[in-house]
This record gives sequence, C-alpha cells and structure tokens, in this order.
Amino acid sequence: MNCMKNYSMRALLWLPALLALGISSCIPQKSVIYLQDKTQQEGYVNPYRQATEITENYKIQVNDYLYVRVITGDPELEKYYNLSTGTGQMSTQGGNSMKFSSYLVADNGCIDFPYLGDVPVQGLTLSQAKARLSELLSKQIDQYTLQVQLTNTFFTVLGEAGSGMYPMNKDQLTIYEALAMAGDLKTYSKRNKVKIIRKGSDGVSSIREVDLTDKNLLDSQESYILPNDIVYVEPIKAKMLGFGETFSLGLVTTLISFYLLILSL
Repeated sequence: MNCMKNYSMRALLWLPALLALGISSCIPQKSVIYLQDKTQQEGYVNPYRQATEITENYKIQVNDYLYVRVITGDPELEKYYNLSTGTGQMSTQGGNSMKFSSYLVADNGCIDFPYLGDVPVQGLTLSQAKARLSELLSKQIDQYTLQVQLTNTFFTVLGEAGSGMYPMNKDQLTIYEALAMAGDLKTYSKRNKVKIIRKGSDGVSSIREVDLTDKNLLDSQESYILPNDIVYVEPIKAKMLGFGETFSLGLVTTLISFYLLILSL
C-alpha cells in the first residue's frame, strides 16, 4: 500500500510537468502557414526589398564553369575558338552535357580561352564576362555571335527540409520553388527563420534569414536563390526536445486521463 502511495505521489509530481511539456510542444497554426499578412501586427516593418535584378546578381566565382561558344558561320574558324565535347573540361557536379565544353574558372580567377589566353572573369556578372570576351574577340574576328552561360547551377538544402544538391532548372528560382524541389518543409521546420548561406565572388560567405510565413517575402529581392546557395532549415523546439511527427493531441488526452486516474486512486 505504501509502494502504491509513493508511486502515486511521484506521478502527481511528474505528470503536470509532462502535460505542460506536451502542450507546449504543439505547433501553433500560424507557425506553419505560408504567406501570411503581417502588416497589421504591432511594430511590423517590411524587411524585404522589391525585386529589381535577379540573374545579374550572381558574380562568377572560382571553380565555376562557363559555357562559351563563338558562332561565325564558318565551321572551320569556329573550331579554333570552341571546345569540342571530346576535349573540353568536364565538371563532376552534374550531368549537364554542356559541362563537357565548359571553361573552368581557375584559382587565379581566369578562364583559359583559345587564342585569347587567360581572361579574368571572377567577380563579373555573365553580361560583364560576355562583354569582356567580346571586346577581345572583336580584335580577331569581324563578325560573330557569342554565347556565355553558367553551367554549374546548383543549390543545396539541409536540415528540416531534407538534404541534397539540386540543379537549378531556370535562371530565376525562388526559395519556395527550391524547397518544393526538395520535398517541402517538414512538420517541425522553423519556417520564420530559414537561413540562406551565400558565398561571394571573393570567397567570403554570408548568412541571411528569411521568413516564409511573411507574404512580403514573395517576389522580393531576398526570395530568390542564386547558384551555389545553401538553404538551411532549423528544427523548432519541440523537435529538439525529442517529439516526433507522430506526437498528437491524442497523446496529451491519454496523459490527462492517466493523471486523473492516479488522482482518483
């Protein structure tokens, strides 16, 4: 009888704490809904900028691959300037066939272009790199068309949205589209503090946070993903405390029933 009494007393001490922990681990609806209107909230200030330039925001980095093709109308002349798929430099980061005829941006920030030598491209946008190559080519060729394209267009997702490296299927990709490609966020994702890790052309990385539940993020400058970005999604406190996705209100109800049973005894 004393053992039962001691057990009941211990249960009385621990069950309220378990109930409080269980209830606190339930996820509020506002934490999982995307694109909410937060403008009416007290003290709210829109932290996002209207999108103006997206594709041209990316600056070429060391270890990037550039697909460059010179079109002149003379196949024999083109052979001097264009890499063939049999001899081109290949990137190991993806299956894009253009990487077989792409130029690696070396540690010195240059691509080794036929008959032009080392051409500095690090820190330039694609338009600027095309203009630089065109300026050099114009001294050797009268009429030509120049194509310049980045071929190592990937982004990485980590944390509570799965993990993996994904190809960018278009130049302007939003974080919503990127996370959809990764399978969307999990139940215990911290949607209001998603981190985007971005390395600059100087090799220095920066971290910025975006709130997926704020509709002002949509179509903003900050909503777009650039090549080589890393998207990291933290877990909310409930996940860190060990509650899995199977945790439900039913478990809380069971604990309450058990607690009332102990009280009756």
